[in-house]
Amino acid sequence: MKRNLLLAMMLTFAMLCGAQTPWDGTVADAFDGGDGTPENPYQIATAEQLALLAQQTNTGMGGDAYYILTSDIILNDGDSLLWTPIGNLGIFTGVFDGNDHIIRGLYEDGQKVSGLFASTENATIRNVILENATVLEYEQAFVYIAIGGILVGKAKNTHILDCSVEGWIEIFSAKPSGGLVGQCEVDVNDTVFIKNCVNYASVTWNDCTGGVVGKTIVNNGNLVIDNCVNNGYINGWTFSGGMVGDGDFIIKNSHNYGEIVSEGTAGGMAGQGGLNCLITYCFNHESGVITGGMNTGGIIGTAIKTVMSCCGNAALITGVNDDEIMVGGISGADGTIYNCFNRGDLTAVFTEDPLLIQMGGISSTPLHDEQIRNVYNAGAIIKPSNPDIPNSWYGHIVPAIFSDTLISNCYWIGNESITPYIYNLEVNNWIHIPNSSVFNQGPTATSWVLDNAQYGTVDLLEALNAGAMNQCVWVEDVDGVNGGLPIPIFTGYVEIEEQHDENVALVTVFPNPGRNNLNIKTDLQSAKVMVFDLFGRVICNQEITKDITSIDAENWPSGIYFWKVVSNNREVETGKWMKL
Repeated sequence: MKRNLLLAMMLTFAMLCGAQTPWDGTVADAFDGGDGTPENPYQIATAEQLALLAQQTNTGMGGDAYYILTSDIILNDGDSLLWTPIGNLGIFTGVFDGNDHIIRGLYEDGQKVSGLFASTENATIRNVILENATVLEYEQAFVYIAIGGILVGKAKNTHILDCSVEGWIEIFSAKPSGGLVGQCEVDVNDTVFIKNCVNYASVTWNDCTGGVVGKTIVNNGNLVIDNCVNNGYINGWTFSGGMVGDGDFIIKNSHNYGEIVSEGTAGGMAGQGGLNCLITYCFNHESGVITGGMNTGGIIGTAIKTVMSCCGNAALITGVNDDEIMVGGISGADGTIYNCFNRGDLTAVFTEDPLLIQMGGISSTPLHDEQIRNVYNAGAIIKPSNPDIPNSWYGHIVPAIFSDTLISNCYWIGNESITPYIYNLEVNNWIHIPNSSVFNQGPTATSWVLDNAQYGTVDLLEALNAGAMNQCVWVEDVDGVNGGLPIPIFTGYVEIEEQHDENVALVTVFPNPGRNNLNIKTDLQSAKVMVFDLFGRVICNQEITKDITSIDAENWPSGIYFWKVVSNNREVETGKWMKL
């Protein structure tokens, strides 16, 4: 009797705590409630009801409404029940809100398009958390047609907001694979956002392999990847990147902490960028070690007319090849680079003498009409011991340029084994980098002194700010997060006063820029404000209890901070605040 009572109490407690029964492979007859409207979405409380959404979408009977997850879901708990993706046959065109609940144990093997969602179009997916997911392509071995993402296989004109995935993708396919999305397409004049997303999954053995997206196809539109983080191990055949394997994109405010490997090109943010790409305010951290077989860079492997600004790399970068090795602290090859820095070491590995090695602290080489301006390199360029390799293959900033390459205001830590000159490929002669200088540590751990004054100063920080072209402000590394070296932050923000939805209360942050106080004005109820520094650390988590909430920022270092207002467990507004 006591035993039965105890079991009953345990069952009741589990129900009250929201414990879930693992999926049994069946499909529910109905959702848990709702009518599919924005005001009353279809409610999904069980794995069987999630399978109902997949069934309706795949048979053309649904997938075009509003859906919300109301409980955590277990798709597998030690078993291997195969998940049939939502949009496996049809296309999901609705809005799916994961409501910050967790979907555990997704398992797929042999799908041509893999993910929780296979295909989406003109859709929105938000607040989804996937844990312990496994996406494989073994049963259809070497078919070479599989596209895989843990969240979405193929996403067309689909916004993906505030999602995270954890698990493993191993597909062995000549098609793209990404931690969140395998392939992302954007139509003419459309702008699609992938924002506030995190990848913890390992993504391996694909042609285009990315922590967030494998491949992008953008047709005169914009794909904006904003405030995303990769923590996963990325290993691909041709193009590997912490955010994107290959394609066109705008990547901003994003961070890579995962190791990146490619038999071809590899970069901390992207393997290869197309003709109209921008990467700004992005960082590849020490743990984001990069190894590539062709073009390898701390931010991007190959930058086809890509512009990089206010970016930095702190990881070891290694080129491995017996033919050509191209390694750069920011770009493996090509691209225009402004206000960037590298403090990661560069090295090359080969078994036979390569045909060519080009290693530069910022880039291996720029193309015609490209620019490298206002940058610094503090990483070591580790030369192979082979005495037959010429000095012209190495450069503190870049080893070689063309006559129409605009390069100036570059700074590097002294290393006598590397020539201070660069080689002009068109005139076959060595030249100095204009308005540039060696620098070394000053009297403190965060001060740096130029050998030759620039802009009338020998202080590296002052020189960088004088040459910043109003793109950023360089600040002292007072917290020691960048090895004591200067950090670029954005400027030019004005007071933020936006309203994205008529039902969302106005949020105002003022003054912006400010000094000692960050003020939040809103009439939201049951709300809180969170503030993050530029490396994603939470420095404030405060309840909003009145119309104007004042946050004491007197002891915060000068720089850019990110704020988020959350009400009823939902993010209602985000923005940036600059402390002067």
